[in-house]
Amino acid sequence: MNPSSRRAVLAADLSLFLVAVVWGAGFPFCAHLLEVLSPLWMVALRLSLSALFLLVLFRRRVREADREAWRGSLALGALMTGVFVLLALGLAASSPGKQAFISGTYVVQVPFLLWLLYRRRPSLFAFGGALVVSLGLGIMAFTPGMRFVAGDLYNAVLALGCACQVLAIGWLARRIDPLTLTTLHLAFAALFLTVLALLLEPLPSLALGAVAWGELLFVSLGGTVVAFLVQCTAQRFTPESHAAVIMSLESPFGYLIAVWLGLDPWSPRAVLGGLLILGGVLLTEWETFLRREAEAA
Repeated sequence: MNPSSRRAVLAADLSLFLVAVVWGAGFPFCAHLLEVLSPLWMVALRLSLSALFLLVLFRRRVREADREAWRGSLALGALMTGVFVLLALGLAASSPGKQAFISGTYVVQVPFLLWLLYRRRPSLFAFGGALVVSLGLGIMAFTPGMRFVAGDLYNAVLALGCACQVLAIGWLARRIDPLTLTTLHLAFAALFLTVLALLLEPLPSLALGAVAWGELLFVSLGGTVVAFLVQCTAQRFTPESHAAVIMSLESPFGYLIAVWLGLDPWSPRAVLGGLLILGGVLLTEWETFLRREAEAA
């Protein structure tokens, strides 16, 4: 890895770190929005606002998109739709804690899927970091008396979907302009989710109030537009295993922000889990540091 490549990987990893912060900040807002909107309509409105903004901003790129961009974005949009549907089904049939733990195992699945699909054996740092992160997620999500039920199968499939999404973005972002990819795949996902919401849920009232509209704008523009633009760009340069581990930081950031806002109590167990997640991220990043030291020697 040459110096410019190392710098690109580190810059991409830092960008994904900021994405995790933004996603974590969006947790309390999404929780409040679910009090005034049904699950499918919440994500449908969120993605529709995001897609509308991007289609206006990058309309020229959309007009110039080739067939590969349209096909790749369609597939990624369909995958994203499935992830959101499984998220809603899993939350309805399970609990937030179990969903956070089970779906968080996608971090471990990413290195194995890379090995299976591309014969790229994960390094000990990547595999170890993913295991430590999963342990941290389990500690954060665990509650006394937790039992697993049949509905948790949704969360298991959700974990696989999240892992496939990370791999798909990494593969497509190296072949398609990231601005075009972000715009089109969010537009397709918004379309699919709106159709599902129309079929499965009653029409929502748009008299949400100023606070709820502000929260919806934040998760649309910050947690979706900016976050996916950054992710699609960053994954052109950083390995998928790095991306999965770093983005898992959204859980501890979400917890810290919820505590700061007075929405969740302070928990030593959650702090320990968050520190383990951070340790897993640092273990993964240590590999890049050691390579730099070895090449400088």
